[in-house]
Amino acid sequence: MKLQNVITFRLSILKAVSIALWAVCFYFAIIKEINNETDESLTNYAETLITDYLAGISMPMSNETGDNRYYIRPVSADHASRYQHIKYKDREMFFKDKNKYEPARTLTYIFKTDNGQYCELVVFTTTIDKKNLKQAILYWLMALYVVLLLGITAVNLWTVSHSMKPLKNLLDWFDAYKLGQKGKPLDVKTGITEFKKLNEAVKRSVERNERQYEQQKLFIANASHEMQTPLAVCTNRLEMLLDDDNLSESQMEEIIKTLRTLKSLSATNRSLLLLCKIDNGQFHNRVKVNLNGIIVRTLPDLETVYGRKRITVSRHFSEDTVAEMDESLANVLLSNLLKNAFVHNTDGGSIRIFTDGGSLTVANTGASSPLDENKIFERFYHSADKKSSTGLGLALVKAICNLYGFGLEYRFENNMHTFNINTRMA
Repeated sequence: MKLQNVITFRLSILKAVSIALWAVCFYFAIIKEINNETDESLTNYAETLITDYLAGISMPMSNETGDNRYYIRPVSADHASRYQHIKYKDREMFFKDKNKYEPARTLTYIFKTDNGQYCELVVFTTTIDKKNLKQAILYWLMALYVVLLLGITAVNLWTVSHSMKPLKNLLDWFDAYKLGQKGKPLDVKTGITEFKKLNEAVKRSVERNERQYEQQKLFIANASHEMQTPLAVCTNRLEMLLDDDNLSESQMEEIIKTLRTLKSLSATNRSLLLLCKIDNGQFHNRVKVNLNGIIVRTLPDLETVYGRKRITVSRHFSEDTVAEMDESLANVLLSNLLKNAFVHNTDGGSIRIFTDGGSLTVANTGASSPLDENKIFERFYHSADKKSSTGLGLALVKAICNLYGFGLEYRFENNMHTFNINTRMA
């Protein structure tokens, strides 16, 4: 969810709660004000009646006309002790002149005469129907609530969106930015202090990353040259030693073992340097590559090298599989995948290759149990019977697939180890 939507949502909740609380307080404030005005009028009227009654002025025991009405009745001392002497209450009262019950505000006043008799005076007057008032207030408050909420939310959304525009521009720049490639400079104009600091921090970080990237590229190039050359020199010298007729058989065996180690080290070095280049995104050239054609060119060499294993290779090309990628990486991808199928196969085994236009599948016989799916694509992972391999072949396959967004899947089915590359996911 976008930041501006999160902020607007949270502010909307806060506003909703605030307006709801205000509505409740508003309702009770109105009711309190109405009751106060009515209670004051009833109190004054009740005090006048009690004063006249105690003074012995002749007055009817009840009055059912006018705005303020009353009735007086004698009560027992027990009644007077059990009930509050002054009590205000909303209740339904019967009005004789209207011959119906209506909502009224009442004041019950218990007082004592000079002869010790307790009397109860009930003064009441018609009042508004608080139930109808509550519904009317609720209706209009809800209407006001919706209007205010929508209006304030719209204003907040516009304000937040406008305020967050520098951040959006920064994120758009980040989306278009690619390490090692020249793009448009970061120029986000803003007067907000926090965004200014963020832009400056991003500029410093990008500049630092670019410097490190260039240094790493230089290191990889130098390492490739400085390491491969001594390895090649050592290999040549050992091969020249093999031509010496004075060497014993045991010495020649040791030299051959050393040559194998050097060749393995050289292959590991080249693979690691290639992995570093892939991880650093140094392959920018993209062309449409026919993977079927690379398979056709690569297979004869591998069949010759591993001919002693008498492996049967079958191809099922229903449609050309074309991928948009660097051509040299396409050759590395397929040569490593196919070489893995030969190296880890059994004598007299089989390899099946399938293409259908959007995916490539290589299945080979080999170990009778499935490999560890969580480790087979890790660097320097070796199967139990192939410790001599560099352990980088499938790691290179995985790195290239990740670079171009290809799907890579391993499964063990029908006693065959199957690797599938899905170029449609790119």
